[in-house]
Amino acid sequence: MNFDFTEKQQRIADQAKQIAQKLDLEDVVQRDLAGTFSKPLFRQLINQGVGKWLLPKSMKGYDLNALELTAGIESLAEHCEDSGLIFALSAHLCACIHPIRAFASSEQQAQWLPKITNEAWIGTHAITEPQAGSDIYAMTTNAQKSEDGFVLNGHKDYITNAPVADFIVVHLRTEDRGNYFDYSTFILHSHEYGVSLAKAPHSKSGLRTTAMGDIHFNDCQVPEDALIGRLGAGAPIFQVSMEWERVCLFALYLGQMKRQLQKTAHYVSERQQFDAPLSSYQAVQHQLCDMYFNYETGRLLLYKAAWSLDKGDMSGVASSLAKISISNAAISNGQTAVQLHGAQGVISGDIERMLRDAMPSAIFSGTSNVLKNNISTALIKRLKAQWI
Repeated sequence: MNFDFTEKQQRIADQAKQIAQKLDLEDVVQRDLAGTFSKPLFRQLINQGVGKWLLPKSMKGYDLNALELTAGIESLAEHCEDSGLIFALSAHLCACIHPIRAFASSEQQAQWLPKITNEAWIGTHAITEPQAGSDIYAMTTNAQKSEDGFVLNGHKDYITNAPVADFIVVHLRTEDRGNYFDYSTFILHSHEYGVSLAKAPHSKSGLRTTAMGDIHFNDCQVPEDALIGRLGAGAPIFQVSMEWERVCLFALYLGQMKRQLQKTAHYVSERQQFDAPLSSYQAVQHQLCDMYFNYETGRLLLYKAAWSLDKGDMSGVASSLAKISISNAAISNGQTAVQLHGAQGVISGDIERMLRDAMPSAIFSGTSNVLKNNISTALIKRLKAQWI
């Protein structure tokens, strides 16, 4: 068992570091307070090489697997204080670009991927509805077959990148038979007639520099070739997209926690209280140790989940364990970092922002409670089969 990065993983991590360090983040505090997403910074990330990460080799891309993408996103987040920007980018890569790469026809890939890469188009992945969050099979937004293709109607809520999106990957109900094959996946331009994107993003407590909003479909006509994969194949496409999102996207919290550890260790070593640095006190030492323990534990689970994903494991167990661990770690470490920084920890800046950015991690891509239910169900089946 080798825990070292491969040559390619290290090359991607180094590239990500160089790209992140070139970003001008002087206004990140102001953008966070205003809840503003930066399209120019997103374009810079794409144009500096990130746009090629998931592009097929036939299109001169890097065609990264899950382990390699995880290494890249972790490194970006470690060296970029704008976690909202990295979140928006990661959602774009995992839930928009990867489904096109994995399930779209060669004609669809040729139509969409060069344009998305060359013009740094932003994607949004639309699943959640007012009554369909954790219960995704309760979705009512639908696509009805027509002579010219499909007609889309309905409403998607709380969608990452929706207010700034150039294209949409959306999961819709195409049948009402009450089974796994009632759903299909479509790709379309955000400016199609009948598509209405929220003009103003939701105001959120965390990840404020990611734009989140709603999408309305009102008799939106799309052609046959807007369908990704076969009719009724939306559920497995959704499942794969969520697996990649729960694994690779959550690498941003690994990078954030590493940056947080570095800043906290420096602060407690420099901050003097009672004629001694904070780092000399056992209580502080234990808190710092706990932060590092949380980071390392989460990192092991996440990279194992990425390895499992590359092996074809779609059970959701490894990804769910990793997501729960990372969520708990990011929130706990955020609280500890704020506590150790004292007054400096609650003043607007990277330390308090990291705690706010961590809070949604236990909710999106499947809430921790729902994932625990899924793990328990799978665990019981495995125990009965004497698989464990």
